[in-house]
Amino acid sequence: MNRFFLVGALAFATLAPPVNAQKTAPRTTTRPKPQTPVAIPPAVVVLQVDTSAGDSTRTIIQRDFDYGDRIQPLILDSVTLADVWKPGNRSINFAPLAQTRANFVVRARPTTAGLHVEVYDLPRGRLRQEDYFRLPKLPARRLEAVRDSLAGVLARRAGATGDALAAIATTRDSLTAQAAKTVPLKTTRDRANARRAAAARDSLSRELDRREATLQANAAQDTVRMDSVLTRFAARDSVARDSAARERRLGIHVVADEIERWITGTRGISATRIAFIDGTKLKIIDSDGANERTLPTASAALSPAWSPTGKSIVYADADDRGTRIAQIDLRTMRPRLLAASNRGLNITPVYTRDGKNIVWASGGDAPAELVLADASGQDTISVPYVGRLGAETTSPSFSPDGKQIVFMSPVPLTPQLYIMNVDGTGLKLLTPIVPGKRSYRTGPEWSPKGDEIAFQQQNGDFQVWTIRIKDRFMRQLTNEGENEDPSWAPDGRHMSITRRLGAIGDPRSIWILDEQTGRLRQLTLSGDARLSDWSPPVRPTY
Repeated sequence: MNRFFLVGALAFATLAPPVNAQKTAPRTTTRPKPQTPVAIPPAVVVLQVDTSAGDSTRTIIQRDFDYGDRIQPLILDSVTLADVWKPGNRSINFAPLAQTRANFVVRARPTTAGLHVEVYDLPRGRLRQEDYFRLPKLPARRLEAVRDSLAGVLARRAGATGDALAAIATTRDSLTAQAAKTVPLKTTRDRANARRAAAARDSLSRELDRREATLQANAAQDTVRMDSVLTRFAARDSVARDSAARERRLGIHVVADEIERWITGTRGISATRIAFIDGTKLKIIDSDGANERTLPTASAALSPAWSPTGKSIVYADADDRGTRIAQIDLRTMRPRLLAASNRGLNITPVYTRDGKNIVWASGGDAPAELVLADASGQDTISVPYVGRLGAETTSPSFSPDGKQIVFMSPVPLTPQLYIMNVDGTGLKLLTPIVPGKRSYRTGPEWSPKGDEIAFQQQNGDFQVWTIRIKDRFMRQLTNEGENEDPSWAPDGRHMSITRRLGAIGDPRSIWILDEQTGRLRQLTLSGDARLSDWSPPVRPTY
């Protein structure tokens, strides 16, 4: 790594004159090539799958097709659908679909392990593809059975307590009867015997009082204990069912993504999640807006980034003493601070493409520079990752092949984007600079396709732009409100962005942007959401 550091430093030093020369000889923005018209997405009919309340399997698949922008779900009335096919029928009646513009028909039938999915090419009248998919099973509802069982135990104990109290009452009646009997008191012995009998009755009566109080206290404790057991079980049962429901929903997203690949040749993006910051909390949400959850963090969270496996998230953990780099394992839900990052200025962490290391910007008294440490947490000291430019170097993002990196640095005067090889060679100023025209470019993220980089540019308000690597052609994707923090989806077509449509200070939210059509879809509906990062494809746990 020291070799890389020296090479990087030399690269910055040798390339500094050409970079500065950009002020007087700016690279002109090339004229865009004629664009191929966007093809009309194929229309797909999804037949009934189940009768689940709320979001049925069919509803989820249709919504996934709609949000993916490559397939157009064709919504038919229930009468037509019933004419085409009913659950339990062997064959499909394609005749009612002749008058529609449907291109494909999807039939998904539940099996003991999941779903059997078939895709029919309607114009050609044949089965195009089929496969079996596993789905996580929802655990049986056991709350009612447990409640009945606990009620039975409580009833038996209450019966035993009632019998014991009845026995005490009988003994009291006997003592009262004995005390009411007339006893001769003629002699000193008679009077002494009477006193001893009264004392014995008083002692037994007090013992009965203690027994009665103990039985009543135990009965009350039994009720409290049973309620506590039921409450704890209900909480665990709810967590287990919620977790299984999330995994099953994720499994359905996997099915929808595979169907989309069968039809279009491109896998869908439904089986993904998006991490973001809401206030000071780190949250994740499914790509369709379902299952929003808050993750545990040591302190306030900033700048989350997914690992290449989708099993962990790295973020900047902030408190009054500064920031440190932290990770959270999504299997254990336990956050862990990185020992190689002391409290100070530690921001914009990302994983390397192999997931083995973490690169982030670290600074303090001197301008921040990019540093690296082992993602396993074994390193206690971070090492310089690339050379310094004499100014801040932050917001790293790797190319899909992991061979190059893009980052932001305020050189010559305002923040611009630079790319270089990961060994420190080949440093280049990416964003063109026009003399006399202020430009401010930050937050770069390399497209999964590798051909362009998304970023935010300030021209008054921040807006989302892209720049092509090959010819440096820049294109503005947003123009209404304020839009920042682009993060690519795995398909290289969609991205999540931070969007604010009101005045400065109003809450922000995460939106999904389709780069090809400009379609925008709001993902988060509450809080102040920002700094999103899109996960790689995620698989359910079976």
